[in-house]
This record gives sequence, structure tokens and C-alpha cells, in this order.
Amino acid sequence: MLDFRLKSHPILSIKEKDSLSFFFSGEKISAKAGETISSALFAAGIRIFGEKKGRPQGIFCANGQCSQCSVIADGKVVKACMTLVKEGMDVRPFLKPESLPDSVSPLEFKDPIYLSTKVLVIGAGPAGLSCAVELAEAGVETLLIDDKPEAGGKLLMQTHPFFGSKEECYAGVRGFEIASKLYEKISSYDEIKYMPSVSAIGMFSDFTVGAVSDSGYILIKPECVVVATGAREKAFSFPGWHLPGVYGAGAFQTILNRDLVKPAEKLFIIGAGNVGLIAAFHAMQAGIKVCGICELGADAGGYQVHALKLKRLGVPFYFSHTVQAALGDAKGVKSVVIAEIKDGKADLSSSKKIDADAVLLSVGFQSVNELFLEGKKLNFNIYSCGDAAEIAEAGAAMFSGKLTARKVLRSFGQKVEIPEDWLEKFNVMKSRPGKIYDFQPTEYGELYPIIRCVQEIPCNPCAYACPNGSIKLNSDKITGIPVFSGKCSGCGQCLRVCPALSITLFDGRDPENPKAILPYELNLSLINVGKKVELTDIEGKALGDGIIQDISFSNRYKRALVTVASSEFICKNAAGFIVEELVSKDFSLDSDLPEDDEIVCRCESVTAGQIKTMIRNGASSLHELKALLRCAMGPCAGKTCASLIERICRSEGLEIEGRSLRPLEFETSFRVLSGAYEVKK
Repeated sequence: MLDFRLKSHPILSIKEKDSLSFFFSGEKISAKAGETISSALFAAGIRIFGEKKGRPQGIFCANGQCSQCSVIADGKVVKACMTLVKEGMDVRPFLKPESLPDSVSPLEFKDPIYLSTKVLVIGAGPAGLSCAVELAEAGVETLLIDDKPEAGGKLLMQTHPFFGSKEECYAGVRGFEIASKLYEKISSYDEIKYMPSVSAIGMFSDFTVGAVSDSGYILIKPECVVVATGAREKAFSFPGWHLPGVYGAGAFQTILNRDLVKPAEKLFIIGAGNVGLIAAFHAMQAGIKVCGICELGADAGGYQVHALKLKRLGVPFYFSHTVQAALGDAKGVKSVVIAEIKDGKADLSSSKKIDADAVLLSVGFQSVNELFLEGKKLNFNIYSCGDAAEIAEAGAAMFSGKLTARKVLRSFGQKVEIPEDWLEKFNVMKSRPGKIYDFQPTEYGELYPIIRCVQEIPCNPCAYACPNGSIKLNSDKITGIPVFSGKCSGCGQCLRVCPALSITLFDGRDPENPKAILPYELNLSLINVGKKVELTDIEGKALGDGIIQDISFSNRYKRALVTVASSEFICKNAAGFIVEELVSKDFSLDSDLPEDDEIVCRCESVTAGQIKTMIRNGASSLHELKALLRCAMGPCAGKTCASLIERICRSEGLEIEGRSLRPLEFETSFRVLSGAYEVKK
């Protein structure tokens, strides 16, 4: 049987877990304890979970926000990405409603579970965890719920060290390790009751919050609510984007880094923001080839150090390019077609076809704020923090959680201060990347670090790492550029802690054998002492060959330092080396691909052409379109497609009056709400 689980990883520990088995379409499938259905199926090489209107469905968000992964598990429709596998579970593809089995067991009913608390925090990501800790330190009873079985949110998927302030938000520490530290904190407070795998579904006029769990329906009566539900990825439609293998970047990271399953062999990424850039590096850590990154803009929108890190590993970037189509069949994606933007549109003569079995969408985020909006409308004492309030980096989310907790305390009449430096640091952490500088190398003798930070971003771990105090920021702000001046002992600590792998060492103490010492976080099996490698400069341009002379791995930092010998010029300019070459193919299109045939509403398989036709035939509102086509009427409640539909409406001259929210945040069975359960015969 196929098994796509990771066997090794340069950063993550692969722990042995108990095995179990379940059935998919009658076939026995092996799984691991704690795995979701979706990851267990991916591990077995199964990417298609069902079908709707003749279109195969699989994973898209892996975060419970869409319904693409719906399956029937033991007779109930569930989201495969949110449901843990159980021994002997009978899982079937979700093909159509009539494929659901008729219930033959008698039903009994039980009352909801009633809970009350001073503060309810919804979401156990960086913002929610930080908020709960701050409230607990003030002695406030706090109920923390999250729809996942493990606390940490998106931190659990992040294998890279974080930027930001070392003192305030764990800069230099990897995301999954930060999640563990925050979980340890909440576990140390008696004031915090943490309930995993509990999904908040609605805010009600009697000031209760409805939630569901395996135990049944829960009604929570809080005095205050904090919504820290994070963000969902924005959708971006193009021909073929509905094919299995087109994922949100967060879904890819979830399957790969949280569940340790390899979801692709060759990956292409759309969007060069921080998430896309980080996902590319995560893929390479797991041995997945990154065939390219395309970006509408003339440069990366994320941190330059993230982009440069990939360039010097040989990842191709296609700036001022757009995706034209994902090509494939019912089994999934086979390739992606991109083209250069000229005069505001795609230039067909510049088209490139790039082989890939997965395409990641990384085109921005939108706040998951529906519960907050509903609570505000009902006059709850309610606040939001983290990405649910404003999209920013995880460091900013932690500050946001702490600041929001202070606001909650004030609402209870407590006289607490909100420190000015908190507000200042929060504003810095959530700010856009700053000015970009030309890299100006400076020589400091025979042995010294070369720091290739070229952009003002909040980051300071290297300033703390140097035992000689020889690295300092060039301003009193955390966004200052780090500068070396003084003595270097060659310890390599600055190389080990730099989140962007942007620092190298030049060692010219032996004039006959100059060396460059380079940080490395990919699979160590790809390199060995004596191997010839192609060294690259800060922009990824080839410098020449070098020979690896030493590899030193730190288990504490999960990073290797690779010593490479070459000429003095190459060693002073080397910023990295290429492990594998990846080449795209030219591919000319005779005409535009039929954009009107592209799927816009994935749940109901509604195309752009159908929406345009309805508008041109007189549809005058979003409500009419929904009634006529069922677009935005599927299980995801428009979370994926609403912005796409609104964009089409505007292009057709139809003004949108705003869409109404459903009374429940997620689709919920009447059985759950009524407390019904089957009595075993």
C-alpha cells in the first residue's frame, strides 16, 4: 500500500504513533492515531474524496472553512479535514445526498450542555492563547475553546524561526515551538479552562454562544466574548482552479507540517507574499521540488529575506506574471500555465507551461469575523483580536491578544494600564515591510559575519546571539538593519538564530584555503563532505563551484552550518548554494483560455459565465443570483466564493448591497441541535 507519510524531516521530529485502520469505499486503509480522515487518505495516495455535478472534490482549505473534503463517515456527512479517524470507521465518498444511509436506529434526546464563564475566548491560536494568559494573570475566569484538537492555530504549521522581538514574542523560535510554550502557559493557570475540538457556531439574542463538540450541543453564557478565530485565505479563480491539487497555502502547510504527510512532488505557487514564500521553503524542507513562484507585482510582496533565501536555492520567480490555467484531469493537476503581464493583460506569446502536481494559492487573507459581527449586532460585550480583527504576522497577533485582554479588564471596571510601548511594538509588528537597501558588503579582516538583511523589518535575534556584543541594530527601532562591528570569534551563533538564514561567515585565516560558512535547513541527505556545489550570491546568481569541507548540525537550533571551500571572492559573496536545478518549459497558447467556463462557486459548481449571463438577463442583486443559480448557497456559505462573485458583479456594472450572514457560522446537523442520538440495538 502507498504511504506518503514523511519518514524524516530536517526540523520536525517524526514520532511513532499507534496504528489503526479504517475503510474508504470498502478498501482497508492504514492510519495513525490522531490523524484526520483527509491526511490519512492523502497518506494512502487518495486525493479524490467525492464528486459534485461530475466534478471531483478533494482538499482545498484544510481548515473547516469550505466543504470540498466532505465525506460520509459512519453514516454522517463530515469534513474530512476536521474529523479524526477512528478504528474501523466506514468512510465513503460524498457523491450526492441520496447516498446517505437511512437511519434505522431509534433516537433518544438529551439536553444541551450549559456552561457559564466570565470570559469566553474563541480560538486558541497565537492571539487567543496570549489573551487567555493575560486574563488569567489578572485572576479572570476564562473559557478557551478551539475547533481543532490541539492548541496553537497556524503556529503548529510553521517550522521556521519567527521574526519580531526576542523579548516580547519569541523571535528566533520556530512556530510549532511557540505553540508549545503558549500551551504550557495556559496549562499552568487554574483560571483557564481549555476545551479543544469545540466549534462555536452562533451568537444568540439571549447572550449565549452555541457550540458543538463530540459531547453534543453546548450553550455558553459568558459575560464577555473575545473572538480570535484567525483568517481564511482569499480565493483566486482561473480555469482549472477547481481541480484536486489546487490548494490554499495554509492547507498545504497543514497536511505537510502538522500531519507530516507529503501532499505533492512538484509544486507551483501563485503569490509571493510571506505565506507563499514560507510555504515554498517548507516544501523544500520536505523534499518537494518548487517549480516556481509567480507574482503579479514587479517584486515579492513578502519580506525580501524570504524571497532571497529561495532565490539562492535556485527557485525560479516569475514577477509581473499571472496564472492562465491549471491543466489536468479528474485525477488532479498535471501542470500550470502562466504568462507575462504586458499593457495590463496576459501576453499569450510569453506563456510557459510548468509541470506540477500541486498549485498553491497564496493571494492574501480575509478575517474570520462572522461571529464577531453577529455579536456586535446583538450588543454582546465582545472584542476581536489577531487576524480576526486585522491581518498581520503572528507576532502582532500575540500583542493583539494581550492588548485586547487589557480592554476586557477595563470593561469589567478594573483599572489597568495599556503600556505605550505595547501599542508602539504592536504597530511596528503589524506594519508592512519597510525600505529596501542595496546590499553593501563590508570587509572586517580574516574572520567575520556577512549580514544580508536588506529591508527594514521587525527582527532582532542576531543582536542577542553574538557573545561579543558585536552585532547591533543601526537604529533604536526593532526595524533597524543589523550591523557587525567589532570582534568575531567564529562561534556561528548569529548564523544559527537568524530567521531568514541571511547571515554567513567568511573565514580567510588560511589564505590558501578560504572558506564560507553557510546556514542550511534542508535534508542533510542531499549533501555530504566532499560534494561539489554551485554557490550563489544574495540574488541567487551563480558564482562558481565550491567543495563542502564540513557539516556541523545543532540539534538545539535544528540547523546545520556548512563549510564550503572556494576562491576568496566566491567565499565573500556566497549566500547559499543550489541543491537541485528546476527548469520551466515554454508553451505558447493560441488564444485565451475560456475564463467564463471557470468555476467560481466550488460548492455548487457555478461558473463565471453563468453569473454574467444572469446579470445580463436582468438579475439585479446578489440575492437574485443566489436564488437563480445557488451560488454562495453551498455548505461554505460563500466563505470561498463571495468575493469572487462580487468582483464579477462589479465588472458587469452591478452594485452589491452586501451579503447577509447565515444564523449559524458552520453547517450543523439538526440532530446535534436537538440533542438526538442513536440508541444501539
